[in-house]
Amino acid sequence: MLNETAKKLVDEITKNLAASKESISSSFGELLSLLIDKLQLSQDKKFVFVLIGKTGVGKSSTVNSLLNQEIAPVGKYDATTMEVQEYEHEINGVKCSIIDTPGLCDDIPEKGNNQKYIELIHNKVKQIDLLWFVTRLDDARVGEDEKKGIQIISEAFTPQVWEHSIIILTRANKADDYLEELRERTKRIRDEIAKHTGNEIANKIPSVAVDNKSQITPDGKRWLEELYTQVFITMSERGAIPFLMATAPRINKTQSNKTNRDPNWTFYNQYKFTNEDKEDKDNEFNANDFIFNGIQKELIKKKLIEVIPALAAAGASAGAVVGGPIGAAIGGIVGAAVGSIFYFFS
Repeated sequence: MLNETAKKLVDEITKNLAASKESISSSFGELLSLLIDKLQLSQDKKFVFVLIGKTGVGKSSTVNSLLNQEIAPVGKYDATTMEVQEYEHEINGVKCSIIDTPGLCDDIPEKGNNQKYIELIHNKVKQIDLLWFVTRLDDARVGEDEKKGIQIISEAFTPQVWEHSIIILTRANKADDYLEELRERTKRIRDEIAKHTGNEIANKIPSVAVDNKSQITPDGKRWLEELYTQVFITMSERGAIPFLMATAPRINKTQSNKTNRDPNWTFYNQYKFTNEDKEDKDNEFNANDFIFNGIQKELIKKKLIEVIPALAAAGASAGAVVGGPIGAAIGGIVGAAVGSIFYFFS
């Protein structure tokens, strides 16, 4: 049964459609009601990212670039103790938590006290929608401290935690041989994770190379859209809808600003994220909207069909009526999310 807020929205949609002489089938109305109900329910939920990786590799900078918000503080402290830090934020009315694990992959005196840290994680972390393993692309190997971090996370949450995880390789433009190092670093990290999960889980973990000082990687491709895509399709269903709703306005903005841009164009907004590495502290990367390619759109659409089954049937007919009447009727966060969803079917 629809909650009262969702029911009112559906009634308002119907009235607006009738007033504008648009037609809508009863079956589509029912599907749209199911969609809105799911979106409404998700407003009270949140998505949670857990970050693991050495201090200073660019964890906070990358999260901030993805969400276009200064959520996690960048480069303020050196890891001196193993702890768990949670940063709560709200984006377009949707709550999110970014949980960092400073010290977990760092060589500090507390290293070796695995059980204490596992208990600390259990006390602090109640939900994980996506686990981020962040490391530098230009590191030659998986360090002993990183291996220890992988082991502790696997013991704390069981190896299944890696089923919703992503490998993020920062400082992409520091690589000498970008594509070769991307392949090799990904393989080595997956091999290390496989010691705890087996190859079936580890080999499915996606990897994305990023550079928080540049919009493109050395192969000339934009990394922010690829990161968004892999984050969305890999995260748990529980967190996927809130994540979509939080980022929907940026996708809508992309839709209305579709132009061919040079990959090196620069844009500015109120959020500026400084690179964590001390040697690059004066360089900034500013994130604003997305320019998805066809493959990325198809991957996102596939995830949407999995997360919201009603879209599979409603998608084809929705494009004709979504936008003016429906967008105006729904309004706010839900309207932005619906508009973004159907954009991917167009």
